[in-house]
Amino acid sequence: MVSDYLRNMDMIWFKKMQRRAGVTSFDLGEAIKRDRSVISRIVNGSQKMTLDQARVFADLLGVPLPEMIERGGLGEKQVAQEFTPGFSESDAAVWLGGGNQAETAPVAAVAAALGARAGVDVWRVKSRVMALAGLMEGDFMLVDTHQSERVKAGDIVIAQVYNRTGATTVLRRFEAPVLVAASIDPADGRVFVVDGVNVVIRGKVIASWRI
Repeated sequence: MVSDYLRNMDMIWFKKMQRRAGVTSFDLGEAIKRDRSVISRIVNGSQKMTLDQARVFADLLGVPLPEMIERGGLGEKQVAQEFTPGFSESDAAVWLGGGNQAETAPVAAVAAALGARAGVDVWRVKSRVMALAGLMEGDFMLVDTHQSERVKAGDIVIAQVYNRTGATTVLRRFEAPVLVAASIDPADGRVFVVDGVNVVIRGKVIASWRI
């Protein structure tokens, strides 16, 4: 397990980003409320970085979250499991970057211009459930998880719907107290009642773009 992670954790890159940002291991530890020894274990690969930690590190070091995820050794499956326990088919997913620089740079540039930071992450639409609201499959979105408890009627949100087998991530418009689709497909007509237990709002879509 550790050796697999070591092959993915780019320790040289991480330390270079620390020097560039002028951020010490003590600073990183303070930010995640952990001892410096935890930072050391994460950097040398003996302890896995969590998605929440990746967000904090990306913010402090001034790097895009997808790059931190990739350089830090978090695979797509791990990210999906941490953000959406029991992850199954969904309307949207966290954008992890990947591919070549020519493909990822434009997305990262737009995200940065729109205010991407820790807790304000890039997602990608995976269905046509909000097509009538202008969100098409393949579009990018900026999702603010800090606003999950402050959404109002008309906001487009990311939510999780829990059942016995796990959870599904849905993209819907919030019309208190329910979530509704914006689609001509009758299959998307199901309404979800937000109760904070079986249906939980995880973030508000604050911007979207198409490349």
